[in-house]
Amino acid sequence: MYDSTAKEWHHLMIPRLPPELYLLPVASAVFVCNPLTQTWKELPGRSVNVWSPIVVGMIWTKRSCTDVYKIIWVGSDGKHEVYDSINNSWARPGDIPPEIRLSLKFKSQAVSINTTIYFLQSDPELIVSYDLESGVWKQFLVPNPPHSTEYTLAECEGRIMLVALLTENAATCVCIWELQRLTLLWKEVDRMPNIWCLEFYGKHLSMNCLGNKGLLMLLVRSRLMNRVVAYDVLKKWWLKVPCCGKSQGRKRCWVAYGTAFYPCLTAAP
Repeated sequence: MYDSTAKEWHHLMIPRLPPELYLLPVASAVFVCNPLTQTWKELPGRSVNVWSPIVVGMIWTKRSCTDVYKIIWVGSDGKHEVYDSINNSWARPGDIPPEIRLSLKFKSQAVSINTTIYFLQSDPELIVSYDLESGVWKQFLVPNPPHSTEYTLAECEGRIMLVALLTENAATCVCIWELQRLTLLWKEVDRMPNIWCLEFYGKHLSMNCLGNKGLLMLLVRSRLMNRVVAYDVLKKWWLKVPCCGKSQGRKRCWVAYGTAFYPCLTAAP
């Protein structure tokens, strides 16, 4: 876990999971944890077995002064379930409306604003939303910025952001866009400092991005290069992140998946 305030990595102990979880390409078990308190909770088994990639989203809210969280998973075939921490169970809220064309971009994380989860589509270029309280699905036609690749959704203070690589004439940089609600167009709000982007010139790059609440971590890599960068959306602040202490020598930093969160010692799974 990387602490952007202290600018250091913390190595967390993950409990040993049941060995049968490693035998399946898509495990049926789902865990919720608080990394600070090292508390873990295994959720009840899902009623639907899915053997294809899924996108997972999570919201937190209050109900009668009680903290509540809900989790949704959505598969490429439209199957989905919602977990409610109050009932401690999964529910199938019904089929996705036929007018919602589902072609999820699984590399992009889902982001949440209040009770709504937003998913990025790949073909056609859409943003699909689902309100976990009302159960309403919506979709919005939002063209991607020209010459951009490796898209990922992000969120900051109720605003939907897009992070992607922008390539023009063999020069590549990381750009940040904000979705304009009225026009449904992306407006560029920042880009990585030019001097940092010089080492990207002419390289074939890929990028992973994770985070929320205005704090992002980016992994930009090529065949011979690995760069980890943190970005604060509000402050427009870029920070080169060193590899964690246990990733030295020939081993390379690799950000598979994750999220940003506000530290809270009282949150319980």
